[in-house]
Amino acid sequence: MNPENTESPATELPADDSADRLLAIRARSILTLAGEGPARAARLFAPLKKIDNGVLLVRDGLVEDVLPWSQVRLPACALVRDVGPVCLAPACVNAHTHLELSHLAEKTRWGRGFAEWLQSLVPLLGAAPQTDAVENACASLALYGTLYVGNITGSLPGGTVLADSACNEAGLTVSHFCEWFGYDAPFADNERPWPPRCRQALADDPFLMARCAPGGHALYSTGPEILAAARQDCARMGRVFSFHLAESPEETQMLTTGDGPLRAFYDKVVLPQGWAAPGLRPLAYALKLGLLGPGTLAVHGVQLDAQEVEVLAASGAALCLCPRSNRNLGVGVAPVREMMESGALLCLGTDGLTSNRDLDVRKEAVWLRETLDVPPEALVRMLTVNGAAALNVLDCGAGRLEKGGPADFCVLPEILTY
Repeated sequence: MNPENTESPATELPADDSADRLLAIRARSILTLAGEGPARAARLFAPLKKIDNGVLLVRDGLVEDVLPWSQVRLPACALVRDVGPVCLAPACVNAHTHLELSHLAEKTRWGRGFAEWLQSLVPLLGAAPQTDAVENACASLALYGTLYVGNITGSLPGGTVLADSACNEAGLTVSHFCEWFGYDAPFADNERPWPPRCRQALADDPFLMARCAPGGHALYSTGPEILAAARQDCARMGRVFSFHLAESPEETQMLTTGDGPLRAFYDKVVLPQGWAAPGLRPLAYALKLGLLGPGTLAVHGVQLDAQEVEVLAASGAALCLCPRSNRNLGVGVAPVREMMESGALLCLGTDGLTSNRDLDVRKEAVWLRETLDVPPEALVRMLTVNGAAALNVLDCGAGRLEKGGPADFCVLPEILTY
């Protein structure tokens, strides 16, 4: 949430107001997470420093200080905005969403398993993305207090450029994961492994390329050589590598036994002739391909067992949870408690509007709080510093409200405060 857009009573400024005017944003409480880094295991549950009756002091869009109201001495020209009985926290990070598919909201089948949902989605992917839908989705993210986004792109022609433009217009800092789908790899050994629907746009705009990284869709839908090449490229360029991992029972069945409804569907869509299952569960296959480790962001992890959770944590990879999407599709519930205790770096995402009703990542945290009784301290960290670390934007000031950093904040739902 941009502080200048906060609706609240304000002191009128003189006509000669300047950009560096001090802005004081007062709230019932403020969680800054100042000085915190990525939180794992027991650190997830540590108490958060809360400033009651707090004031966020902002000058030229940057945090000047965060203090109790009783300690603030404001100049007469300062602008004061009281946002009321709410708790402010650093702006949220939505580490996984699909912006260019936003026009497909409410057009897919939910609750019948992953293969049924996929069968309803794939026929809809022939058309170009719709500008209004993507722009509205990005505007909604900013409205929810989400200003950092991990966006999956490459599904539709022109989707990368459209999503990037819409993010910039909404004031979002975006990391694009250019997703490979398929087994053909039309790139030479000396070329970066960009998927076909992203390649020309990135060649035309090196500044856009700087916000992008090659990624994979999933172990069953992307060729193993492509996945390995994308992971190696990300490691070489210092970018985050992302892919969907252990999302559904159908995925596990397809990779272990080579049959099931997902295999039946992909035989007609993407699998090469003679494809054979690796005979491994998703995590073991990802390890075999060298996809896990620091700098990898795996998404979902619903089907991981307790031992696999430990292996994932030990690898140093981050894991993005999208619990409402998993619920909507009927693929199960991730072993969140085991994941938190394992030491894995956990963050949150919404997935896209093809499997979720909105892109408010705070509602993912609320669902985990209400359904699995996850402590609010852990959820706040997943929403902020952990998401920023998973997207490698922590050093850019994301995830914390601290002196000299961006004054980007959200309003926490009451259930996430204490």
